[in-house]
Parts: sequence; structure tokens; C-alpha cells
Amino acid sequence: MDYVVIGHGTAGQTVAAVLKKVDPESHVTVIERGKHVAIHPCSLPMVLSGKLSPTDVEERVPRGKVDLILGSEARRIDRERKLVHFDRGGSLESIHYDKVIIATGLSPITPEVEGIHLEGVGTVWDLESVSDLLKHLGNKVVVVGGSATGIEVASELAGTGRDITLIEAMEQLMPGKVDPPISSLVMKSLSDLGVKVMLKTPMERLEGSGGKLTHVVTPRGSVEADTAIVVIGARPNVSVAIESGLRIGETGGVKVDEYMFTSDPHILAAGDVAEVRDFITGRPTITGLASTALVQGRIAAENAAGGRVKYPGALSPFLVSVGEYFFGGVGLPASRAETLSIDYLAFRFSGSDLPRYMSGKDNAVIWMVTDREGRILGAQVFGRRGVRERILFLTAAIYAGFRVHDIRLMEFAYQPEVCDVLEPIATAAEGIYRKYFVFREPSAGSSED
Repeated sequence: MDYVVIGHGTAGQTVAAVLKKVDPESHVTVIERGKHVAIHPCSLPMVLSGKLSPTDVEERVPRGKVDLILGSEARRIDRERKLVHFDRGGSLESIHYDKVIIATGLSPITPEVEGIHLEGVGTVWDLESVSDLLKHLGNKVVVVGGSATGIEVASELAGTGRDITLIEAMEQLMPGKVDPPISSLVMKSLSDLGVKVMLKTPMERLEGSGGKLTHVVTPRGSVEADTAIVVIGARPNVSVAIESGLRIGETGGVKVDEYMFTSDPHILAAGDVAEVRDFITGRPTITGLASTALVQGRIAAENAAGGRVKYPGALSPFLVSVGEYFFGGVGLPASRAETLSIDYLAFRFSGSDLPRYMSGKDNAVIWMVTDREGRILGAQVFGRRGVRERILFLTAAIYAGFRVHDIRLMEFAYQPEVCDVLEPIATAAEGIYRKYFVFREPSAGSSED
């Protein structure tokens, strides 16, 4: 079998490596428009702050024995002749395929505002964009966008002693991803690091002198800046899919079925470019996360090789650092449930992450969202330690259909140097159970009380 993988990010790398495992006699060709074998984009804020060097986040050898064509861009898939046409250094070439997997990912959104091309304005997306920023990284930095990337960039740069301002157009950080009880804790953590956070403050334009940035202009006035780092979102790279006549979904991603196949039975898509089903709502979504891209890539590869593995839908668990703290979430936020008119219950618990007699103890905050029967729809966690582990558990709990009644009676491992005997997740489940379900204990194996 001849496989062609378009793109070599997390999804593309996974597809190529898995194909060689499940179909070892196959020929796998990867077409990648970048000049690097692979990079780790989630580590780029640490490159910007100097914690890591550019070479630390670059992979130089592809996973598996694949033919990797760098500096080349796929232009069109000839579905009748089964050829992928691609541009290599200005020369148009073609390669035959039996199956194609599109893993072209996302591209950053660049706002069309005055001054966007001034020296000192950039983004954090790849090694090239970070290298450009490092050349012009001044002392007064404005981060535009309160996304996960914006928060981590602001946090990292605050640790270098720079004057950092973060502006966000919406009324909270990470709107639609976390709810106000967690967003407010993130904002406080940034403020404690010295970051000035300005909400409901969109960027109107950028002003400069002599071609160099001097101010970021907002409705609330101008913010002096040597550097502006614009991280306001991204959109799927679907040009090759459109040119090839494949179906594009309502989110702007390549529409795939539960087996990761596109509208063509010989072409699949995986990762950030693919429009998949949300596990909770069943609605179309784009994930934009390396962890989900990896799973989708694995499933796409197995199915391209003749498997029949279903993708259960995206829960999109994520984890973000802010100074010494972490926060994360999984599933459906309450704000999203309200937007979709989905009935829900929510509960916030804050408690110690270590026994009271242990030094260094801090609060762990759990925000839990359930349906009217107590099934977990989503959750968010904030704290200094154990955040990832709790997100992992809550992800598994949602996939398994756990209710708060199940979780409050679960046994959790305990060791005083690591955690309190009262696990915050169990305590949060107990709290929401007592508030909403104490007189409605569900019967085993039934959603009815």
C-alpha cells in the first residue's frame, strides 16, 4: 500500500508512525511544508522566555521509516487518478497513493488592523515566529489574546522581569473554555506575577515610529509597547481539501465520519484540521490540541490500513501553566452549556491539596458540571499540584458515564506527602450530591431515581 500523509505535526507524525507498525510493508510518504522534521509548539512560550533553546523543541529524525519531504506543500489531490500534486521548491511534482491522510493542522489568525506589520509585532506559532520575536523582544510587552497560549506567554515573560500587559476582548480569560470561578483564579495568578490584565479590551490598532511599534491602541486608551504578541486564535488549513473537492464542515474543518474518513473513501483527515463530533453535545467541533490530534492520528492510521476503529468523540482535555500553578478542563463548561441551552448543574469546591500538618499545602479548586441525573458533563481544576492527574481522572469518568453518586463513594489512593485523605474530586462530588441529589439517590444501573 502507498500512503501519503499531508502534514507532519502531532497528527501527521502519529499517522506515519502507526502506519508503519500496522502495515510494515507499506510505503509511507509525508509531505511537510515546513523546514523542520517536527517541533513541539506547546513549548514555544518557554523558548520565548529563555527556559528552552530552539533546538530543545525541535525533532530532527522522523518517527518510523518514512519518506519525509520537507519544504513542500500539497496543492491538490487528483481523486480520479489517485495522485497528490505538491510544490517542492517551486517545482510541481506528483505522487501516487492508495490512501491519503490530511493532517495540515491550523494557521494563526492575523487580524487586519493598522500597524500589524510594524517591527516588534509578532506571534507565537513556530520556531520562525518565535525567532523573529526574540530579535525585537523589548521590556514593555503587550500580549493580545487571553487564550491558553496568551496566558502562558504572559506568565513566562513575567518571570523574566519584563513589563507585561495582557489584553482580552471578552469579559474573561479563555472564554468558552473555562468558567468564571476558574478564570478569576487564573487572572489573580497572572496579577500576582505582575501581569496587568485588561478584560473587555480589544486591540483597535498598532502605532509606531520609524517602522517600530510604540503603542497598542484599545478603546480604553493606548498601552506603551516595544513588543506586541498577537495570539487571538487559529483556523484550519483546508486549502488542499477545498482544491480537491472534499466536504468542509460548519466549523471550517474537513468533515470526517466516526472513522476519520472524509467525503472520499480513500482520504482521511486527523488532528486540528478535522471537524469531529463533540463527545458531550454531539455537535461538530475542532479540537486544536496535541493530545486529541495524537488519538485521531492513531485511529486514522489504523483505519486507513483496513481497521474499523471508531473515534468516540472529542472531550478535549487541556492543561495550562501560570507561574507555579496549573489549571485545566475537560468536557462541557457551564458557559457553553448555557449557550447551547443544555440543562446543567454546577458546583465549586475549594480545599487543601495536602493534610493541614504538611508544609507547602495549598488550595485545589474543582469546578464540576453535571446533568440533572448527576452524570459528569465537564470539569475544571486549578491548583499547584495534582491538576493533571485530576483532569485525567475526570476525563475517564466522563467517558465511563460516572455520576457524582459513583465518585463520592470511590476509593482514592492517599499519601500525605502527595495528597490529603479527602480527595478534592470526591469532596466536590459529595458537595454537588448533597446540594442537588441527597433525597434522590439513583438506583444502580438506572438514570432514574
